[in-house]
Amino acid sequence: MVSNILGIIVGVVVIIVGFILLVTWWSMFVKGLMAVVPVLLILIGVGALVYFISEVKSKMEVRKEEASTPEKK
Repeated sequence: MVSNILGIIVGVVVIIVGFILLVTWWSMFVKGLMAVVPVLLILIGVGALVYFISEVKSKMEVRKEEASTPEKK
């Protein structure tokens, strides 16, 4: 019980310190975002491209297998 209350207090203190530092270092925060956002967009775009290319290849293989095996009734 005491450890839970201590955890809550530490969490609130960390949040308050985080907000104070965010306000104090706002210009550095914005510069950091300006550096990180383009890199994240590139990585997300590459990930999406790889995923959807593999999906297209997978669907093409399924269609090829369906065409090569005759349907049995």
